[in-house]
Amino acid sequence: MTAASDLIHHCKFWAVPLILVIGSIVIFGLSFMFPPEWLFFLQNVLVLGLFAVSTNLLVGYGGLVSFGQAVFYGLGAYVVALGWLHLHWPFWVLFILSPIVGALSALVIGALVLRTKTWYFALLTLAFSQLFFTIANQWYGFTRGANGVFGSMIPMGLLDPQVGLWFVLIICLVALLLLWMITVSPFGLTLQALRENSKRLEALGVNLYRYQLYAFVLSGAFCALAGALFVVRSQSAYPELLEWTQSGEPILVSVIGGLHYFLGPLVGALIFVFTHDYLVAHSNAWELILGLTLLLIVLFAPNGLLGVGQGAGRAGGVRALLSSLLPKKRHS
Repeated sequence: MTAASDLIHHCKFWAVPLILVIGSIVIFGLSFMFPPEWLFFLQNVLVLGLFAVSTNLLVGYGGLVSFGQAVFYGLGAYVVALGWLHLHWPFWVLFILSPIVGALSALVIGALVLRTKTWYFALLTLAFSQLFFTIANQWYGFTRGANGVFGSMIPMGLLDPQVGLWFVLIICLVALLLLWMITVSPFGLTLQALRENSKRLEALGVNLYRYQLYAFVLSGAFCALAGALFVVRSQSAYPELLEWTQSGEPILVSVIGGLHYFLGPLVGALIFVFTHDYLVAHSNAWELILGLTLLLIVLFAPNGLLGVGQGAGRAGGVRALLSSLLPKKRHS
C-alpha cells in the first residue's frame, strides 16, 4: 500500500509540470505556423494566465480574496515603462527589478491589510488599488497621467511577434513551475490547511499572519512579473492596469477554470481571451454576450471547468469566494 500511494503521489506531483512542458512545446511549434495576430493572442493568454495563477495563490489556495493584485501587476508594467522614460535604463535591468518592486510593495501593503479579515480585507485591497490608480492618473509629470507611457521600451529582437512569444513563453513556464513547487511544498500545504480551518491551525501554534504575509508577497512578485511581460506585448503602461476592475479579471478566469486547481486559471484565461476577442470582432453587444456566457459557466460549473466531473462535493467557484469573504461561524 505504501509503494502504491507513493507512486500515486509522484504521478500527481509530476502531472502538472509535465502538462506545462508539453503545452509549451506545442505553443512553440504553433508559433511557426500561426500568423502574427494569433501569436499576440497567445501572448495575451500567457500573461493573463500567469497573472491569474499568481492571484490564485491567494484566492484559491490561501482563501484570501484580494481586489488589489492589479497594484502589483500595474507596478510591474510601470517599473519598465518609467525606468525607460526617466532613467533610460536597459530593459533587462528593469525587467528583473519589476518582481522585486512588486514583492517589496506587497510586503508593505500586506503588513497593513492582513490585520483585517474577510470583507474588510477585500475592501482594503480594493482601496489600495484605487489609491494607486488615482496616483498614476493624476501625477502627469511623472506617469503621463491618463495618457500612459508608450514607446519602444523593449529590445528590437522582442518586437518580432514570434520572438516575443518565445520570451513570454519561457518566462511564464519558469514562473509557473516555481509557483507549482510553492503550492506543493510544506508552505503551500499549510496555506491550504489555513484556508480550510484557520482556527485549528492557530490552535496548533501556526502563525497565520506570517504565512498569509509570505503568500501575499509571493503573489505580488509574480503579479509584477506578469505586468512586466504585459509591456513586452503592448509596449505601454497606463493607469487602468492599476484599477480594481483589473484585479477582478484574474479572479474571474480562476473561477471559470477552477479555483482549487493549479491549471484552472490557465484554462480560464484561454477561454476568456478567446471569447473576448471573438465577440469584440463580431458583435457590438460583446459585453452583454460575454457576461451572459461567463454567467452560464459559473452557474453550471460551480467548481470551474476542470471540476465539472467532481460533482458537488467540493466547494469551488462562487461558493469558495463567498466562503472566503464571509466570517467563519464560531462553534461553542
